[in-house]
Amino acid sequence: MNEFSPKIVCFSCNFGWGFLADRRQLETCVQYWVPVACSGKVDAVYVLEAFQKGADGVLVLGCLEGECHFQDGNYQTRKRVELLKKVMTAHGIEPERVHMVFSADPEGVTLSGLVADLGERIREMGPVRI
Repeated sequence: MNEFSPKIVCFSCNFGWGFLADRRQLETCVQYWVPVACSGKVDAVYVLEAFQKGADGVLVLGCLEGECHFQDGNYQTRKRVELLKKVMTAHGIEPERVHMVFSADPEGVTLSGLVADLGERIREMGPVRI
């Protein structure tokens, strides 16, 4: 039997997450990585487009709350993603497929664990059905 391997798209803030020390580590744990100037630039349209193009889950990584380099970008991200989750539910997509983390990890120490945890949750849900 063929085991389901979820496709995860990761949008990451360049300031808190983007300057990872070891890009090879990033490439081994994240299949589709999209660096952005600020997590506030991650529009709901981009997340929905990721699902439409075959993603099974989306991880949004932003700066610590209150420490955004663009004032309140991560607060805007939180509001936008919470609203997006309601839209996803209305369209039959599990909102747990989108996960946000507001922290800082320029060395990428926690990244593989975050991706693995999200991947495991999505594996239990199965492929996204749009």
